[in-house]
Amino acid sequence: MKYIQKGKEPENFSKWKAKQKSIDVNYDFNSLRNPEKAEVHNSLLSEQGYICCYCCMRVEQSNSHIEHLDPQSKTDAELSVEYTNMLASCGRDTYKPDYRWPEYCGHKKADLAIGVSPLQANCEEFFDYSSTGEILPANNLDDPKDAQTTIEVLGLNHPDLMKGRIQALEALQGIMTQEEAELLAQDCQQMNGEGRYQPFCNAVLYFLKNYFGVS
Repeated sequence: MKYIQKGKEPENFSKWKAKQKSIDVNYDFNSLRNPEKAEVHNSLLSEQGYICCYCCMRVEQSNSHIEHLDPQSKTDAELSVEYTNMLASCGRDTYKPDYRWPEYCGHKKADLAIGVSPLQANCEEFFDYSSTGEILPANNLDDPKDAQTTIEVLGLNHPDLMKGRIQALEALQGIMTQEEAELLAQDCQQMNGEGRYQPFCNAVLYFLKNYFGVS
């Protein structure tokens, strides 16, 4: 999980909400259609650096969907269209009957609550990572319950995600000097020229800090 700093919602989305609210009809997320919905989706991807809000794998519009942190089934219409309640999670938003949703992140979460939110500035401090790609509650937590609940509810130790982390950690194999470690850490902490984070950058950064002494 990586901290997501929310930005402003798209202007056309704001206008759509104002219009629907003024006529007091179809003012909910299920009534949102393109182009406004696509603009919201793109905005979420952009502010997240094109990684999933929960697992941090690479996502694009074609393989992600708009996720509600507080589930739609447990919120009112107002919160269902609240931009600060929206994130981009892996798993394509599709109506095709043969599409298989991933067994983790937004789809697995469904209507359940998680203990640690990617909107918490310190969310990354709740988790440790193993060399086998597993995500664990951080060792220094007084109470690991929130971290453990988050891992279980989101299915963050699904084999596909563990494999993805292991592949991302291969970037550490070529490090020979402290300077190289520092440069890789910079790459993990900032978006590239295309506005994208490295996939699973949080796991790579964890090892750089804990095993290579990067600050």
